[in-house]
Amino acid sequence: MMLSICMRAGYFACAIAITIWAPIAQSDTNTSQNKSVQQLASLVARTLATNPQMQAAQASVDAASAQLRGTALPLNNPELEAEAETTDVDTYTLGIRQTIDWHDKQNAYEQVAQAELTAVEMQFAALRFSKASELLDIIGQLATRHKISLLSARRTKILKRFTKLAKQRYSAGDISLIDLELARLSLSEAVMQQAKSGVDLNQAKSDYFSISGQLAEEEIELPDQLPVALPSALDHMALAQNHPSVKAAHQSAQAARYQINAADRERKTDPSFGLAAGREGEDNLIRLSFSIPLQFRNNFQSNVDTAQAKALQADQEAQQTYRNLLARLNGAQESYKLIAQAWRLWNSQGRNSLQQRISLLEQLWKAGEVDTTDYLFQVQQTLNTQISGVELHGDLWSAWIDWLSASGTLDIWLNQDNMEQ
Repeated sequence: MMLSICMRAGYFACAIAITIWAPIAQSDTNTSQNKSVQQLASLVARTLATNPQMQAAQASVDAASAQLRGTALPLNNPELEAEAETTDVDTYTLGIRQTIDWHDKQNAYEQVAQAELTAVEMQFAALRFSKASELLDIIGQLATRHKISLLSARRTKILKRFTKLAKQRYSAGDISLIDLELARLSLSEAVMQQAKSGVDLNQAKSDYFSISGQLAEEEIELPDQLPVALPSALDHMALAQNHPSVKAAHQSAQAARYQINAADRERKTDPSFGLAAGREGEDNLIRLSFSIPLQFRNNFQSNVDTAQAKALQADQEAQQTYRNLLARLNGAQESYKLIAQAWRLWNSQGRNSLQQRISLLEQLWKAGEVDTTDYLFQVQQTLNTQISGVELHGDLWSAWIDWLSASGTLDIWLNQDNMEQ
């Protein structure tokens, strides 16, 4: 029943993916945007190929595969028996004993191994998806911190130049000592803010190295244009059901259910048959033997009860994973909607108006039309607004990656150019 639900969820998710990405692909005519996404996709692929955690997960898949190959082999090997006894009559026997898998335990073990291999493979896919999301989020932080660091350095450069001009004008008697000290104080503040932005950038570089194993030597450009709105007709339940982490959790629960049958068969006893031949004195000897454990003291029902409890636990954990993912998906969509609205407003009204503002303010200050206090206030406000714009773009990217991760459509977005072809 659970597998049929997952299959239907997969069909729904495929239909939703086409609905989501088709209008986006048609509206995106910017070649540089496509190139930026392609570079990110290539970077993600290279990074995950060498990530130690991914390689450890691949080793886990290999181990589960080897376990499955082992369970496909017969469960019991024959036993060679030899016996010699020297008394008044010498007795020698050589025989073979075989335990019969009377309850087909081997098939039950193979079913468990197959289900566990599928679960591990899905866990590998879920981990890869999670690591790709984490990497793209860190890339966004790195790009944002890099731009903020450049703007902070620009602010320090502007205020150094202004302080130098303020000294000259103070010497000429054009401004007061208070204005000069205000300029120096603003410069000190800019230096401190630049130092903080440098620390934040170094932390982002460390986070990037931690997951990629590479130094962030080149600036990574984020796509400037992201979808302005998400499609309103989204089946969140289908998206959540088809998410890699949810599918992996359901498959783990399925493997746990197979374990119940394996535990029940394992507790049942298997008979052993033996055949031996030899000599006893001058006479030939043939011996037949049969044995079977008598489970009077322990019937191992507790192992079945344990497997049942673990299967229930896995099933409930899968349900909670689905519920958490559904809540995260709803929250991610609302967050992206709010930040995208702010980004559209910034692009339409505030972004372009800051380009020439600082040079114009300096001209007005030199002409005496703006005093030092107003000049410093407006320059700081202008630069802070530019930094806020960069931070807003970083928040937009983070919200976009969070929604792609929550909806399970990250790979579709990264490979949208291949889909178009």
